[in-house]
Amino acid sequence: MTTPPKKRVAIVGAGASGLAAIKECLDAKDQIEVVCFEAEPKIGGLWRFVEPTAENKDPHSSVYRSTIINTSKELMTYSDLPIPYDWPTYLPNKKVVEYFEMYTDHFGLTDHIRFNTRVVEVKELKDENNRWLVRSRPNKAATIADGTTDETTTEEVFDYVMMCSGHHWKPRYPTFDGMEGPEAYTGEQMHSHFYREPSRFKGKNVLIVGLGNSAVDLAVELSMNDCQVYLSARRGHWIAPRWLMGRPLDHRRTRFSHKLPLALLQSLVTVAFRLSTAPSHPKLRPSEKPLSMHPTINTLLPERISTGTVQPQKIIKRLGPGRRVEFEDGVAVDDIDVVIYCTGYDVSYPTLDPSIVTGGLPDAEENNMVWAWNYMIPPRHPNLAFVGLFQPLGALMPISEMQCRFLVSTWIGKLKPLPSAETMEIEIQRHKDKMAQRHGEGARHTIQVDYAPYCDQMAKALGCYPGWKALVEKYGFMEGIRLWSECLWGPACPVQYRLVGPGQWAGAREAVWAYAKKGPAPTCPS
Repeated sequence: MTTPPKKRVAIVGAGASGLAAIKECLDAKDQIEVVCFEAEPKIGGLWRFVEPTAENKDPHSSVYRSTIINTSKELMTYSDLPIPYDWPTYLPNKKVVEYFEMYTDHFGLTDHIRFNTRVVEVKELKDENNRWLVRSRPNKAATIADGTTDETTTEEVFDYVMMCSGHHWKPRYPTFDGMEGPEAYTGEQMHSHFYREPSRFKGKNVLIVGLGNSAVDLAVELSMNDCQVYLSARRGHWIAPRWLMGRPLDHRRTRFSHKLPLALLQSLVTVAFRLSTAPSHPKLRPSEKPLSMHPTINTLLPERISTGTVQPQKIIKRLGPGRRVEFEDGVAVDDIDVVIYCTGYDVSYPTLDPSIVTGGLPDAEENNMVWAWNYMIPPRHPNLAFVGLFQPLGALMPISEMQCRFLVSTWIGKLKPLPSAETMEIEIQRHKDKMAQRHGEGARHTIQVDYAPYCDQMAKALGCYPGWKALVEKYGFMEGIRLWSECLWGPACPVQYRLVGPGQWAGAREAVWAYAKKGPAPTCPS
């Protein structure tokens, strides 16, 4: 019998999502040949701190020197290589990259990555097998430093493409009167994407626009570095601490909590936040209930507001003339040196036909609308998948990994075929209506996803969901019930998806108990 040829899979990007994609493809190496294209000289994507240079004024990375992840290590780990037990609960960006390097070395991913190689086009061939043409060339920003100007373009055909290049790289700017023109604001204006450290702003009056995680992080950091900070927001937000009632915040979001009615859960979260944090400033009080918007996580903001070094303001009415800024409630400040827009990012995949991302919906690009089944598959392009194209309530890494497990298992025939394009369209619209009802129509929430319910849905399809029957069958009645209780009432750690089913490993139980602080440090899989 003739062995069928391997399926060729192209992965674009070697960041948090791309690394998981390579690893899952290698788990099926008998059926898949994988090539990853990475424009930078190293792995890490957005999480690797990069200082802008004359040759590379707009680096892909968006992290600043002091960036610390807002998800605990227990819930941001890949499921099959636990983050070391003795590492800090919340990792600085350097430790996140160190973990990525550990993951890359452990699973031998480097040999499958073409560094300094930029993908310039991903084009559907429209042949009978729905294959894709990938055009790439040496990354100009990287090669200039070597004194070379290689512009050679390479074309290759792949059966499947996984877009893992992320969506936090194209700054999204607001529109205010006075941003430009004869009576415009004359101070400096910049996006948080280009912020790296506070030293050059020392002694200045800085206006931060936005109230997401980056906005609040920058407001706190600058206020602690001899800056007077003004924090302008269109509406209030829930500002949550990293620790809530003695435990990391995300450890409180258990599988059991997802089973509660949303209204009851919102009431419980409201009480918990009010008991654990300082009262909100009147200009920052949220108009929505918690869990109806993406939370902002920062323990220090209330303290900085109480000292006056951060002064909340309403949204901008007009910038200028000069360095004057007027806010919607009539308050004006005459000496703002710098305005930093922390207003998010546009979803953009310039190597693709835009209609593949948006489904051809009108005004979709302006409103960050994505038309993809389960945030992955464009209905009319089933051999292409987006990985990590979501705004998670939780960490991106384990969700991307679960997407990759699902995609690879589907492509090699271990799972049932994908739904028809028509069925996908119906399910996408149904899900968008549900998300709009909960979060509204803001661009920030068009790709919102809850970590545990989303991963559990795919885990059930894969057969690795840690349900009580599967756990009892594998571990016996007493230990199975203990594990099931931890999976239900404790934090939904990604290592739980390796307890049973395909891809399980012997150290998973050890890791579950270690992360629950009920056992010794976990043993990594071989």
